[in-house]
Amino acid sequence: MFTDRATITQRAYGEQRPLAARFSIYDYQQDRVDLPGRAVEALREVTGPVLDIGWGLGMYTARIRADRPDLHVVPLDLSPGMRPEVVADIQSLPVADADVDAALAMHMLYHVPDIPTAVRELRRVVRPGGVVLASTNGADDKLEFTRLADDLRAELGTRPRAGSGDDSFTLGDASLLEAEFDDVDVLVFDRQNIVPVAEPVVAFVDSFRAFEEPALPDGVSWTDFMTAAERRVRAVVESEGAFRFTSQVGIFVCR
Repeated sequence: MFTDRATITQRAYGEQRPLAARFSIYDYQQDRVDLPGRAVEALREVTGPVLDIGWGLGMYTARIRADRPDLHVVPLDLSPGMRPEVVADIQSLPVADADVDAALAMHMLYHVPDIPTAVRELRRVVRPGGVVLASTNGADDKLEFTRLADDLRAELGTRPRAGSGDDSFTLGDASLLEAEFDDVDVLVFDRQNIVPVAEPVVAFVDSFRAFEEPALPDGVSWTDFMTAAERRVRAVVESEGAFRFTSQVGIFVCR
């Protein structure tokens, strides 16, 4: 389900701090996947300009610039709070037809109201023979957090959250890309994550405030939600020695 524009630009990604807390949970990934490095590898034959759309914390732009200083990378994001070089919507890119050699849309298409339009825009701006990279999660990604959130909602009488589930674009949705690209490959990475302390897990839950808080019932504050979350997470860490979860992420390579 897509996220409305106001939530994206003002609450969820109005600043970088919540997203940074969300990414920090992967510091505990076993055999950690270097997604920016994988992106650089997928761009090995690219020689022209590259768009990094929905650049977030800028990790992909930074890695490409470090490893491939010959490439001109332009970071774009819908939210000015992410501090991109260009504020732009992937559904209507301010780029001429076939003007770049590659485009990245990493962990962002599930926020887009009209994904087919976004994919058509990616096809339009990338030259024939160029490459588009799009990353997302699998349907089984972080099910432990899904169960935790479901338990918290049941405990507090919270409605199902109304935005930003990534189920609108998962690793099972290659057909959305195949509608515009002749060749779509996917790299999938399943990893175990073992977090020995509660704090990073609690911070990860708190980073979804923009999506969860609007569904809280009257009389239940975000502090109430997080107090219940912390209690549950600490109980798991104390009884099992760590909070464990499985992550499943992938990158579509489209030509």
